[in-house]
Amino acid sequence: MTITVSQHTPGQLRQTIQIHSHQINADLTQAAGGTETGPDPHDLFDAAVATCKAMTLQLFAKRKHIPLDEVKVEISRDDSAESKGLYQLHARLELIGDLTTEQREQLLAIADKCPIHKLMTQSEVQVHTSLKTEAAPPIPGEPMIIQPQARDIGFMIKRLLPAKAQRRVGPFIFVDHMGPATFVAGSTEGDVRQHPHIGLATVTYLFSGAMQHSDTLGTRQRIEPGAINLMRAGRGIAHSERIPADIRQDQVQVEGMQIWLLLPEDQAESEPSFQHYPAVLFPPMQVPGCEIRVLLGEYFSQTSVVNFPSRCCYAELKLDPCSSLTLPKSEQQLAIYLAKGSLKQPELNAGQMLVMTDDLTVQAGDDGAHFMLLGGDEVPDPVLLNWNFVARTPERLAQAKADWNSGHFPRLTDDPEWIPAP
Repeated sequence: MTITVSQHTPGQLRQTIQIHSHQINADLTQAAGGTETGPDPHDLFDAAVATCKAMTLQLFAKRKHIPLDEVKVEISRDDSAESKGLYQLHARLELIGDLTTEQREQLLAIADKCPIHKLMTQSEVQVHTSLKTEAAPPIPGEPMIIQPQARDIGFMIKRLLPAKAQRRVGPFIFVDHMGPATFVAGSTEGDVRQHPHIGLATVTYLFSGAMQHSDTLGTRQRIEPGAINLMRAGRGIAHSERIPADIRQDQVQVEGMQIWLLLPEDQAESEPSFQHYPAVLFPPMQVPGCEIRVLLGEYFSQTSVVNFPSRCCYAELKLDPCSSLTLPKSEQQLAIYLAKGSLKQPELNAGQMLVMTDDLTVQAGDDGAHFMLLGGDEVPDPVLLNWNFVARTPERLAQAKADWNSGHFPRLTDDPEWIPAP
């Protein structure tokens, strides 16, 4: 089994721990240089001991038919002598159930036989640290495949851009595949509290479910599958994205794409705006074995109704099983992101992005292929991305962050919840 740990947010200590399909955040206290968004490594270590004891007791009681209803473990540590090689944990058990004194003593003895306790006290643990072999740089002319990075933003997303090997594709500076996820009814789990943007445009496109968009222009828009929702941040806008009550109640899966596009430099400080384009404005074009919707720009001789100030392309394509399609030639920098299914040619799995370097013919696998094509004219540096802000200078980024945290930035007046800039 392999556990991976990666930095959650650039410039912060916060880490994302990926264990199979599960994610845990870890962090340090503010006094130690962190932002207190998760337990620190010592807490996780101690919690492993307590959790293992609880599970061991429950399994033992079930096997021996002991009427143990519940186990609560309270664990505290004394690390005052850790530097001298002594790390002390004190576990206090609360055993709930109609238990005899003999059964309680029996369970107490078993608690110290849990695998993690024995691992710590009876085994020699060796940790071998080495450098991971870096992937070879892409061969010129060969297509680049970007692997998704899992992130937990209240629900699971796959992040494609920015990536180490490819910061952006045309003006597309940020690409997330959200979900699919369901949310607890009557809760705010998964809601994205209000946060700011400058210098970019956001586009939300859903495959299923719905979201409720609110912004500082007074927009209140329900976002549904097939519609395009374009928000130009310009000199500054704040917005929230929440899960509607009916979607929670009916346990409808929410899934879709969230992208950011860099605004042209001469419009980076323009007035913010929001435009909603309903799904009926994006009729599918049928070609043999494929359905195509052009969402931004022009593709397959179709031009989107969405007005964007720089040349770009964003399209949704659905290929029938084993069918092929030759993508039109383009002078733009393009990539395809495979959301579902598989491609035999080029070989691509769901969740991967391929940055195109030449003309491309795609062939779907036996399960078909659902992918997004995106790109546009290449954007020269400098382009700086920090948190939710995009700018051409570090001074502008610093000003935006200070303005947001100090309250000198537009905020939703009817929503007290907001995310501080790190």
